[in-house]
Amino acid sequence: MVCFVGDGSYMMANSELATAVMRRIPFTIVLTDNRGYGCINRLQQATGGAEFNNLYATSNVEAKPEIDFVTDAAAMGAHAVKAADTADLEVKIREARDRDIPSVIVIDTDPGAGTGAGGHWWDVAVPEVFDRAEVREAREAYVRQTALQRID
Repeated sequence: MVCFVGDGSYMMANSELATAVMRRIPFTIVLTDNRGYGCINRLQQATGGAEFNNLYATSNVEAKPEIDFVTDAAAMGAHAVKAADTADLEVKIREARDRDIPSVIVIDTDPGAGTGAGGHWWDVAVPEVFDRAEVREAREAYVRQTALQRID
C-alpha cells in the first residue's frame, strides 16, 4: 500500500506513523515536500486572494522552518529516504515493498505549479462583490465551474 501525503498534512498527522511503526504495519508514505501548504496557497490564489503565509519562504516570520522529514520519520522508527527525482522515487517505492516496517520516501515538489489532473473540484465559494480584480475574475470562473457541476 502506498499513501501520498503532502508535507503540511504529514505535520498534522505524523503521530499515525509512530503507531504504524509500533504495530509493524508495512506500507509506504510518499511525502511530497513543497515547503509549506502549497495546495492551500494555490486555492487561496485561485479564489482571487493574495498569497498569504502558506509557504515557508514567503511567511511573515523571521525564522523560516527547514524541516528534515527524512530525519523526522526515521526518529519515529520508519525506514526513511529522500528521492532525487521521479525515476528515483519509482526505484525507492519498489524497494519499500520488501520491508516489514513503514517506509517514508520524501520528494521535493514545486509549491506553485499544479497539474490540474484528477478531475476533482474543490468547491470554495468566491465573494460576489469585491474590489480586487483578481477576486472578480475568480468569481466569474467559479460561476462557470458551478454551472458545470449542476446535475439536471
